[in-house]
Amino acid sequence: MRQAATQRREYLSWFQTVELGSSSFLPLAFWVFPRIAVEHAGMDAQWSVFLVIVGAIAIALIHGALNERFPAVTGADMHVLTYGKWLSIPVLIAYEAVYVFFVGMSLFYFVASIQPFYAMTPRWVMAGALCLIAIRMSWHGVESLGRVSAIVHPLTWFGVISVFTVIMLQAKWFWIPHTVTSWHDTFRGAYYLLPLGLGFNLFLILSPYYEHKKNRSIWYPMISAVAGMMAVVIAFFAVILNIGWEGAREVTFTIQYALQLIRMQGWIVERLGILIIIFATAYTVLFVSTHLWGISILTCRILNQSTDGYKRFIIPIAIAIFSVTVWFTDTQQAFKILDKWLVPISWILLLIIPLMTYLCAAIRGVRTEQLPVPKPYESRVKTSKR
Repeated sequence: MRQAATQRREYLSWFQTVELGSSSFLPLAFWVFPRIAVEHAGMDAQWSVFLVIVGAIAIALIHGALNERFPAVTGADMHVLTYGKWLSIPVLIAYEAVYVFFVGMSLFYFVASIQPFYAMTPRWVMAGALCLIAIRMSWHGVESLGRVSAIVHPLTWFGVISVFTVIMLQAKWFWIPHTVTSWHDTFRGAYYLLPLGLGFNLFLILSPYYEHKKNRSIWYPMISAVAGMMAVVIAFFAVILNIGWEGAREVTFTIQYALQLIRMQGWIVERLGILIIIFATAYTVLFVSTHLWGISILTCRILNQSTDGYKRFIIPIAIAIFSVTVWFTDTQQAFKILDKWLVPISWILLLIIPLMTYLCAAIRGVRTEQLPVPKPYESRVKTSKR
């Protein structure tokens, strides 16, 4: 096995682990997912959303089980231990390329969604400013990211739940189909919605950075998935009940459009909408920072280097992410790439590869053990055949 001589200063708490993992997914499709659901599933869109929740729970269980089997190594080393170096390295390089593109595309969607609020500011300026802040945040490592996420994500989550609940309750009608008209459309909609979870693989990078406790730590990914899907469900019904099925099909950024609906509701509610934009900006910066750190750690392990050297890769990766963001010319181009490439890739990265890795590791009896007292990384990793 390859070993990485790194000194980890502390464990993340369970709450920091959950919140940091929660800040790693949703931004790619959150601003547009009601349109995607209605476009592909029609009147069965709500059932597609519920199917995605089931899929998210399954994905969380697989990732939790993988981390419990390999508590002392990152996701890259899980693959190397299971499949061997020469089979794993090409897959890990593909992981890195996909995640750079995924983060850049997520940043493009966010910048495009808030563009109406800053009409005179070029997109590249907003993207560049967010990348610079993200570089600064990721530079300080996982402990600082954990502390920031423990503040930013709960505030953002509570704000999203509160505001979209208000929007949902102000709807003039509460009619939602309660029967499935087409199972084919339902599964088709769920298939195209899975990119909501892209980024969840960060939990595999976090594995050696938190304490694994029997029958407890396996549920950390589950908590993140359930919390994220709660926000998705409430936001979806808030959009559908207010602008309808055809409105959701025609409006590109349905979430941003729904936020504008509360402008006429009075001072307090209007300010809540403004706060959501502020929190969403902070959340996006945290999201980019977290993946900057995670991709840097992945790069270190691909090159068989200590994870202490992650800082040297942060700026090149940030430049690559910024380049992807400014490469997009319009939202239609991004939608085409999302449907054609990132949707099938999401199924491969989130479900197929983690499940295969866990099954192969279980069949071969490969696992690592975490020592009870934190020590240098190489002394905490023991491999065994069982």
